[in-house]
Amino acid sequence: MAFLFMKSKLIKYFFTAVAIGGGFWFYFQIDTYPYKVARWFQPLEASVVSVVAKHCEPSNSLLNLFVDHAVRYQGAYSAQVAFLDVEKKSGNCEIGYKDRLLGIPVSDAHRYRYASTSKLVTAATVFNLARQGKISLDQTVVSFFPELAQFKDKRIRQITITHLLNHSAGFNRLTLNGDPMFLRRNKPWCPRDLSQLQTLKLAFNPGEKHVYSNLGYCLLGEIVHRVTGESFRAYVEREFSLSRRNIKFSNDYYYDDEVRYDYRYEEWYSDSYLKLFDFDAVSAAAGLSGSANALAQLLWDIHHNQVESPFIFKPVATGCNLQKTHGCISLGLFHYQPEKYGITLHFHEGYLPGSASIVVIDSFGGVTVLVKSGPNRHQKNPENEWVRWIYKRLSLYYTLQGKLPILDGFNKVDK
Repeated sequence: MAFLFMKSKLIKYFFTAVAIGGGFWFYFQIDTYPYKVARWFQPLEASVVSVVAKHCEPSNSLLNLFVDHAVRYQGAYSAQVAFLDVEKKSGNCEIGYKDRLLGIPVSDAHRYRYASTSKLVTAATVFNLARQGKISLDQTVVSFFPELAQFKDKRIRQITITHLLNHSAGFNRLTLNGDPMFLRRNKPWCPRDLSQLQTLKLAFNPGEKHVYSNLGYCLLGEIVHRVTGESFRAYVEREFSLSRRNIKFSNDYYYDDEVRYDYRYEEWYSDSYLKLFDFDAVSAAAGLSGSANALAQLLWDIHHNQVESPFIFKPVATGCNLQKTHGCISLGLFHYQPEKYGITLHFHEGYLPGSASIVVIDSFGGVTVLVKSGPNRHQKNPENEWVRWIYKRLSLYYTLQGKLPILDGFNKVDK
């Protein structure tokens, strides 16, 4: 009996010690790695919002799939998606909550930061000026800045507007110096101190290859300012009637209709990042905000209502591999066509701390925009699962619409 009594006490002490130790460990995790703990609960939250906080037309299975995938596999706290076909028939879908779990559901009017998908509007602005004869895409960048005379790297004189649009000017944000537009401790020198261009050394010859550059788009914004005499923000707001669309430029504060952003998959950032970046300086690179539907409507109008769309793929001199998600970039967009007879996606992704977005203009004239709270959980995946997933879903959609001639394609391959 004494042995059994001691055994039961030991078991009791053991489980008590485990409970206490587990409690201390859990408290340590919450105190030291709060976002790591939040990641554990994200799949549970995703299951809840997919049932109780999704507003989609039941018949629109495509957009249902988009938002479900965003919260279940991309780690989104909330999301909006909008789709306009070639005839401008629209559909949209929302999921999640604006501020807190089980609070106000996200609607199609709530605001998200578009981040780098804003570059499409910058590119369209530049194309409009070229169409009006006010600039030439082959014009050198330094021709707009006559106050700059002496350059440490003479190759800077060779950079053209096309190089800036194509991310092929020679700037490289992947060096130890980082991205000059998003340094955490220093304000960007562009567009306020362009004399810094005279001290730069390019990483490669202009036009030699493509390296994504926010600096290049900042310079495009300053060129717009020099040509029009208006600030970049003022000119774009007027040119594209942004106020009518409820699209605004982001600032270092949140608008009342703006959603809460989710940082659980971030390693370094929280809401405090707002004071780290100069949002006026990055207006041309990542400055706009609004709903998914507003951006889709704007890009549809640009794509379909101009004599020549700035979003159509134009072959470039350097190698383009359409079978890789980021193997081909031309005039501000990535172009992806992994199957010879399949659709082509002209797309651009966006990222700011706590948020992500993607814009897709497909070869049938459709425009898809997805904005979400929370960065892509697989953003470091070299295979870019997200873009591939979208390609498959849009291919299926157009196949069911009878627009994608898969059988004809197979016959051509067999021959």
